[in-house]
Amino acid sequence: MERPPSKKTSRELVEKVVEGGVSMVPIAGGPMAVAFAYAVGRAHNRRMQTWLESLADAVNDMQTRGDGVDLDALAEDERFIDAVVSATRAAQATHDEDKLAALRNGVLNTLAPKAPTEDEQLRFFRFVEQFSPAHLRLLDFLHDPGAFFDRSGITRPNYGMAGRSTLLEDGMPELRGQRDWYDLLFADLSTAGLTNGALHVTQTGPSLWLSATSPLGDRFLTFICDPRGPVEPTETSPEP
Repeated sequence: MERPPSKKTSRELVEKVVEGGVSMVPIAGGPMAVAFAYAVGRAHNRRMQTWLESLADAVNDMQTRGDGVDLDALAEDERFIDAVVSATRAAQATHDEDKLAALRNGVLNTLAPKAPTEDEQLRFFRFVEQFSPAHLRLLDFLHDPGAFFDRSGITRPNYGMAGRSTLLEDGMPELRGQRDWYDLLFADLSTAGLTNGALHVTQTGPSLWLSATSPLGDRFLTFICDPRGPVEPTETSPEP
């Protein structure tokens, strides 16, 4: 049977890389158990289909932009295959769009001339899998608090002296009054070697706006950012 015309070469490539990696384990049990397994399997397969399509479209976009992406060469590129498999394993366990975008961007960044080493790539994919969206958002804030305020449409406060936690609660209102929670997030990022400094040490106003991410944290954030830059929304034709 011929494949549908809409089946892109990039889509075929990605599907072949992960072929067999999302099969369901046979379930033994009564009708309710079988029905449950079937329903979960359908939802899981639908999630994987969406992920594979978005990843394939992104790879195809890299090629059409003239970024030096050769689909035939990628099929033989062991590093790219490792990246797709690692990202797909992590994608199976989340529905969060920010984490899925981070995983997709990571795969694309393995194609860059100055891509991280294989060991570092695997480490970064594990970080995305391990961390919650709140971890990633906090790390983004710590990297450049001023830019974070600007993107969020929040006026930058003017402090004489304060702790970084004060700035954090103003820039990320969802964390206001939740010190136990954001201390835990920060501790996880620090343990991973992604941050510098502390949240509750009093600092002069200007120093609060300096980056608090480590060189490793900077590289990780670069890895999970879209190398294509901001993606313009696709225009749709009006209904007739």
